[in-house]
Amino acid sequence: MTDRTRQNTSIASAVLLACAFLIAALTIIQAGRLQTSRAYAGDAVTGMDGYTLLTASSGFGKDTRPYEFCYVIDNHDEMLFIFEIPQANDKRVVLKSGTSLPGLFAKARGALKP
Repeated sequence: MTDRTRQNTSIASAVLLACAFLIAALTIIQAGRLQTSRAYAGDAVTGMDGYTLLTASSGFGKDTRPYEFCYVIDNHDEMLFIFEIPQANDKRVVLKSGTSLPGLFAKARGALKP
């Protein structure tokens, strides 16, 4: 190899290395701008004598005071109960549905035909 070829190879390697660092830096900057997808679970409580509670908005009611659902999982009897709380200041809870969790999961897997 001549000195000129070595010099051209050295310059090309330096340019390639600089581009690699620039791409890596831009990737890190862009990754920092990504929004993480988060799941929010209202007020979930687990381990309270075999019950799990979760509240979530039902999509009904006023924006300032939406109606809520309260999901209760009974770990002992393997049951899911869904209660509606129409208005928080009404102090009323309405049972909307209840189902067996093993049956629900079996139906979701297609094991049971409707």
